[in-house]
Amino acid sequence: MADQIAAHADFFSFGTNDLTQTTFGLSRDDSSRFLPTYIQNKIVSDDPFQVLDRDGVGQLCVSAPSAAAA
Repeated sequence: MADQIAAHADFFSFGTNDLTQTTFGLSRDDSSRFLPTYIQNKIVSDDPFQVLDRDGVGQLCVSAPSAAAA
């Protein structure tokens, strides 16, 4: 919907913590109980709330303005 929003907005601002929670389906408040195990077992390489997942969350941030420009 970025293209529709762009017709009325001067800029985009992304809350990467909120976007990370939605993308990964994780609650930041609860993830500290299991993320260390996920990292240890190489399910994820880093805590996604400490290091931006550039391939997933980062790509969403990049693609929205591109969609708006189209």
